[in-house]
Amino acid sequence: MSLYDLHDAQLDDMDGEGFAYSEKTVYGKAYKGVFFAESAGDIEGLVDGEEDATFTGILYDRSREREKSFTVDVTNVISTPTGERADFVATEKP
Repeated sequence: MSLYDLHDAQLDDMDGEGFAYSEKTVYGKAYKGVFFAESAGDIEGLVDGEEDATFTGILYDRSREREKSFTVDVTNVISTPTGERADFVATEKP
């Protein structure tokens, strides 16, 4: 059984599935996530881009699950059999 489930989400103007989650670090709480694009599109252009992207979707924080929208920095894009996967880190507290 997985800890987090994929939900409908958006990364900038791209539709797909994904989620965000909180993680404790030595510097406090960090917010990370994953997004699977329905089509490759411009997802590659978001990696280390000059502008941050906006993620809209489910955020898992402790035992809560809620819909949020916040800016993120896309750190990595990987091709998978189900499409393009983007890993991201929040640049602001959701």
